[in-house]
Amino acid sequence: MNTLVGDLLHRAERAGAALMVCDDQDRILRVSRKHAQIYDFLDFSTRPTFEDFMWSSIKSRKQADPFLYQHPQEWLRAASRARQTVDYTQFITRHADGRVLLVCYEKIKGATNWWYQARIDITRELKERFKQDGVLLGPACWEGNFAPLARNTTVPITNVLEAMPAAGALIMARGRMLDANRALFAILREGDGLLKMDDRVVAREPSEQAEFQRRLARFFEAGTRGSPIAMRISRRECHEPYFLSVSSLLNLGQETWGDGHIAVLTVANPAAAPVLDPAMLAEFFGITRAEAEVAAALGAGHTVAFIARQRGATLNTVYSQIRKIVEKTGYNGQTDIARRVTDLARIFGRQRSTGENR
Repeated sequence: MNTLVGDLLHRAERAGAALMVCDDQDRILRVSRKHAQIYDFLDFSTRPTFEDFMWSSIKSRKQADPFLYQHPQEWLRAASRARQTVDYTQFITRHADGRVLLVCYEKIKGATNWWYQARIDITRELKERFKQDGVLLGPACWEGNFAPLARNTTVPITNVLEAMPAAGALIMARGRMLDANRALFAILREGDGLLKMDDRVVAREPSEQAEFQRRLARFFEAGTRGSPIAMRISRRECHEPYFLSVSSLLNLGQETWGDGHIAVLTVANPAAAPVLDPAMLAEFFGITRAEAEVAAALGAGHTVAFIARQRGATLNTVYSQIRKIVEKTGYNGQTDIARRVTDLARIFGRQRSTGENR
């Protein structure tokens, strides 16, 4: 165990992190030099508990979160429950001196209920990102920069927004944007239906913006537990609108920032729905490549007549291929084939640019 703790301390030193290692009784066994410097109001050689550490931090007014000072016992109970149920998490905390820290908590594998917290100062990086993108980014953005210290893995933890199959953002009341994926940033840069005004996402059309604000107000009054928002948003140079929704975070990360609730904004472009590689479809369905191309076209919403013209084939040939797909898969006709392809494309497909195969 000493070897593992020593390795943690070494890796924290390389990452520029302040590290605190605790046992199953929440006693602080070891801290890095940086941790001792930041929290110099506590003598860590006496093996204080995590609760001792937090009470000392509260008395020293170290953190900026007002909830700590208003409800310290409630915060400590919540932290204790989280440590009992969560193996790994990351979140952002702010110090009273204005610094922003990324906090990583993880249970240590191979040690029953031992755990650590590591803190890395991201104030400068946050300011640079804010300067470049004009948004205040939440903790998911930093996970790839500070991988779990105790895991033997080279797979980074990615931003959950980038894993979304559509343009997405984390927003607060009145459309204030905390974080967004590249697809949504692209929409905002183009001003295509949605704009970024100061730190908020707004609809380009004034009438749609007024309705968007009304619906957002109702949604956040319910504390992000109300029914999701669903709206059509007109695009700048396309007759087909975007489909916009705002919904609960659903445990994808922290649900509040400061005193406000966080929700997920999703913007879908029906003209750029994902499509599945026919080679992959042929493998999934056990059909030929030619039959898979017909199935993919059905999933993209094309008619049999259109597919025949595109392939330079007769209607009878395409209908014959559809019958063979039905025989091999057991699906119930071309509508069922199209639905199955669409479902698979949501998971395994790539984004289709507007106008592709149309």
